Amino acid sequence: MSEDVTITVRGSHVERISAEEGVARIAVRVEHHDRSEAMARLAASGQRVREDLERCAASGGLVSWTSSRAQIFTDRPWGPDGTRLDPVHHASLELRAVFDDADALSAWIDTATADPAVQLDGIDWRLTEATALDARDRVARAAVQDAVARARSYAASLGLHHVTAIEIADAGLLSPDSAPAGPMMMKSAAADAAVVVRPDEVVVAVGVEARFSAR
Repeated sequence: MSEDVTITVRGSHVERISAEEGVARIAVRVEHHDRSEAMARLAASGQRVREDLERCAASGGLVSWTSSRAQIFTDRPWGPDGTRLDPVHHASLELRAVFDDADALSAWIDTATADPAVQLDGIDWRLTEATALDARDRVARAAVQDAVARARSYAASLGLHHVTAIEIADAGLLSPDSAPAGPMMMKSAAADAAVVVRPDEVVVAVGVEARFSAR
């Protein structure tokens, strides 16, 4: 076979790394027929959560936390007989807390959710920025090596041995009809306050597409 042959392949690589930080999403929700009472109960529950976070910050395990502004809206529910009932005021706020200690996170969730107004919406597990960047680069290199190995295998099956890279891109960029894949996929997990919270694994995945010339 004397003419050059173009070989297009996909390469991929995946690593699973133990999460280093847990980002807990907490919501405080209160409803009452009296607007002032709804706001007062929200303020009291929110203050208890903030005080617990301050104690965590002092004892260790808490990296950072943020709180949204309080929000309130009013609706008039329908009764079973089809009539509109008295207005109900719904007050809420959201908090996000980042922990690098699973035991401290578990203890805080148990304490915070003891208040019926406080709900755990979920936990997002993640890596620190430095670890994530290092993992992304390492996994990307392995994905490229996988593409090269595939191209060489195809070329060898055709009796070709000189393989030269022509193009390489993130998955989806060389094939317009395929869905692009991002370089990193973080696995999230919800947590139940009744159980001990343990870090999930973060999945770091990279896919590439490449074209080679073989002769």
